[in-house]
Amino acid sequence: MERPVCSHRVYKGKIVSVRIDTVITSDGHEAIREVVERPDTVSVVAIDDNDDILLVRQYRYAAGQYTLEIPAGTIDPGETPEDAARRELREETGYDCGNLIRLITYFPSIGYSTEKMTVYLATDLVPSPLKGDEAEIKLERLPFKKVLESILKGTPLFADAKSTVGVLLAMSIRQRPSW
Repeated sequence: MERPVCSHRVYKGKIVSVRIDTVITSDGHEAIREVVERPDTVSVVAIDDNDDILLVRQYRYAAGQYTLEIPAGTIDPGETPEDAARRELREETGYDCGNLIRLITYFPSIGYSTEKMTVYLATDLVPSPLKGDEAEIKLERLPFKKVLESILKGTPLFADAKSTVGVLLAMSIRQRPSW
């Protein structure tokens, strides 16, 4: 366990803030920790009645490329993770869901960020568009089986962890006898 001694915010932005903490480690040494403060987030593996997964293609500036991902976004103040998941699904795909199952909550970048992400499986999709943010997002539907096979072969159709984790967990849920 580490004990904080002092904290100094070095940057405050719209989405992230960065602070430098001085801590005393469990063996009594002083150390510096750089922490990125970020709101918690959600992501959604949305599967329609044709067994297609709804994915979004968008330009990711930090990666310098267009990416294919499951819908995702930040949890707004006062919102529950479930409410945020439904909102993001509607904003990015134009669909709401009749069934929303929490798959996992985890730290995507546990070594330096406060962000926790909750991943959901959404089924029983119904059209219900909601105007989103300014980002240009294109909806793509692909067979769930094709997306899953690409991951299992080590050649995923996307390069982000949340999409890979979400699809693999959705597969495990769908293989249960009650599915």
